[in-house]
Parts: sequence; C-alpha cells; structure tokens
Amino acid sequence: MVSRMIAFVFLTLTISGCSTLSKLFSDPPEPRQVQIITKPVQIDIVQPVLPRPIDLKEPKFYVVSDAKIVEPCLKNEEGVTDCKLGRETQFPEGYTYFDRFLDDIKKRHGGDVVFVGLSIADYELMAFNTQELKRYINQLGEVIVYYKTVTTKPPEPEGDPPNEL
Repeated sequence: MVSRMIAFVFLTLTISGCSTLSKLFSDPPEPRQVQIITKPVQIDIVQPVLPRPIDLKEPKFYVVSDAKIVEPCLKNEEGVTDCKLGRETQFPEGYTYFDRFLDDIKKRHGGDVVFVGLSIADYELMAFNTQELKRYINQLGEVIVYYKTVTTKPPEPEGDPPNEL
C-alpha cells in the first residue's frame, strides 16, 4: 500500500510538473496593465455617379389669329418702304394668318393638321409642374453634392509635413 502511495505521489508530481508547489511558495503574479487605444478609422465610401444633366427641348407654340395678312409696302430706290408705290402681293386677297399657318403645317407634315387645345389654367398648371420638377432636381443635386463633400477625403498638402504636438 505504501508503494502504491509513493507511486501515486510520484506520478502526480510528474504529471503536474510541480505547478501546484510553485503556487504555494511564490507570490502571485502582478496583473497586467491593459491599454485602451482609440484610433479614428477612415472608411472608404463609394461615391455615386452624378446623374446625367437633363436635356430639355424647347417646345414650339404657335399663336394664330384669323386676322387678314396686310401686305408690306414696296421699297423705293433708296430702300425705304413707300406705300405709294404699291404693295407686295405674295398672298391672295383675304388670306389670313390662320390660312398661312395651315398651309405651312400641311407642307411640313404632308398635309396632316391636328389641333391641340390648352386652357390658360391648364397652361399655368403645366408651368407650375415644370417648375416643381426643376426644383426637385436641383434639390436632389444639392443632396448628392453634400454627401460627396462630406464623405470624400480632404486633400493632403504636398508641402511640409503636418506639425505634430
């Protein structure tokens, strides 16, 4: 039994490497000092592509009346208009601006004429809607420019290195 006990103690000391004995006879280790360091991290944000500028086309509006076309007076030798000399006769008698408009449109579009009417209130509404569209687009552009300036890195000066305190 004693031999078993000696073998058991010997085996325990061999396996534990005498680690339990060092704890009994030595001072406990001092705790380590933990350092907390705060560093700003620059995050690379992908910038969105700015939208393509809007290319608005200017519509052409025709204002036509049923007034008769007054023929312009002929010019004298000096180039001054003189109605005593007579009038140019390009249009038949009683020809109105409306007739001229119809003839011009028929020539341009192969004889097809379609009229689209718009009341003054509807025209004002169309102008208001266009202004709202322009306002929205301008504000959206400002938002995009704002985010681009906020998220881009400031340019680093190429001259002297920055002074560190």
